[in-house]
Amino acid sequence: MTQQASPVNVTMDDAMSLLGGPVDLVDPPAAGSLARALELNAFASIDASQIDAGGISRAERMGSALAGRLVGIKDMIDVAGVPSRYGSAWGSDAPKTADAPVVHALRQAGAVPAVKTQTHEYAYGPTGDVTSTGPVRNPHNPTLMSGGSSAGSAAAIGCGALGLALGTDTGGSGRTPAAFCGIYGLRPTHGSTSIEGIFPLSPSLDTVSPMANSIQGIADLWGALSSEMPAPQPAVDSLSIGLLSGSPWSQVTDSVSSALEEVRAALSALGHTISSYEPSWTELTHQLYPRIQGPEAASIHADNLEQDPARYQPEVLARLCGAQEVPGWEYRRALQQMEALRADVPAAFGNHDLLLCATSPVTAPRIGQRVAFGAGWNTVWDVALAFTVPFSVLGVPALSIPVWKEEEPMPAGVQLVGRPGAEFQLIGVAQKLGEMRVGKR
Repeated sequence: MTQQASPVNVTMDDAMSLLGGPVDLVDPPAAGSLARALELNAFASIDASQIDAGGISRAERMGSALAGRLVGIKDMIDVAGVPSRYGSAWGSDAPKTADAPVVHALRQAGAVPAVKTQTHEYAYGPTGDVTSTGPVRNPHNPTLMSGGSSAGSAAAIGCGALGLALGTDTGGSGRTPAAFCGIYGLRPTHGSTSIEGIFPLSPSLDTVSPMANSIQGIADLWGALSSEMPAPQPAVDSLSIGLLSGSPWSQVTDSVSSALEEVRAALSALGHTISSYEPSWTELTHQLYPRIQGPEAASIHADNLEQDPARYQPEVLARLCGAQEVPGWEYRRALQQMEALRADVPAAFGNHDLLLCATSPVTAPRIGQRVAFGAGWNTVWDVALAFTVPFSVLGVPALSIPVWKEEEPMPAGVQLVGRPGAEFQLIGVAQKLGEMRVGKR
């Protein structure tokens, strides 16, 4: 990471090159949506040479659902032949020599990883408005945050330029932007996919994050990444679902509360049993997360911090410097406590099969806003991470579902959370829910 990246200006000509490749893409983006994604700063780079006609043809013969489909790749994840700039001046213009295993899996399925999507600098922030090329804007209101750190993936899907993308999720980096931009975002079980070829933020917490404009898109991506197709499941008329309550879970704005109630009512109508559940582990997970994520991030960036700290964006630099102050004994103890929690996940769920809560207590805040939010929340880190971090620490899968209400200008996100390995169970429940567009047609 010693070569400084040059400023990146993705042009409309670059975007349109996606439509002039050797084969026709499945569901190609419209020129208008591509232009919109550029306005939002959603794209980090575009390389139409990634369209592999032979690979698409082979995947089509295998019946792959991803054959010929464009998939955005967060600019923390390596794609062979394309630079990874990490949203930072510390990135490099040198093309990567190999695909990350998750990209290789998608390419084997015939997907087209021709677009790199913008990221909050080094994935170290949940807002998406801190990058070397400026903020990534919300597709539904450009004065608002996209959320982060998988900002470009969410914004590009939200504006219709992409149907599918990969993000990453450490403390909520896939789920939070999914909620703010009105799309689906999955955090898989920790360790269920490779994180090789993905620049780390905190390896003890990092995962890849499938993101899509439909739950079927999440199913298709997860099937390719996990090398599994969803096995036939016995009919389950009633799952026990714990609606998280107490502090801080009930501290949400009216619009988010209304969205959560819509999902609760829909799940109940499907025959599931919903009951209030106040977990005992919430505060502990909030304490452990910064004591693990911070020191790991500071360690990864130690050499650069010593060499040229001013090359970082000021907010990211301040966070990295603060993370250096966590004592080593606190980090080691926090790791041990996290492993104990992960070893006893059944206790964390009580008698429930799934858990239900909001993804964020608020809808998308203003770009640059850092304090004074609704429902009594005072910092952007809390409104972006308070409801996502616990499941990162527990290492369990969580799916953010978008909820649109006719009277609300912005979408809200609602999380379904499962036990380890329950990704397809979450996807199946969400498929039965259908699109949560209440009052919208």
